[in-house]
Amino acid sequence: MDDRLLRSIITIAIAVVLLIIAVRFLYWAVFKLLPIAIVIIAAYIVYCIVTGKKVF
Repeated sequence: MDDRLLRSIITIAIAVVLLIIAVRFLYWAVFKLLPIAIVIIAAYIVYCIVTGKKVF
């Protein structure tokens, strides 16, 4: 087996593993952090309406 071919296979394998990890982290972030962010933004908008400040 050629040395360059072996390096290419190892590089592709590492890239696939990193892609899987990134997708799992993105999945976690969307379903865990997004609802919290929506609640924080809604609370800020209500606060601005109650105090009479501009929203943005």
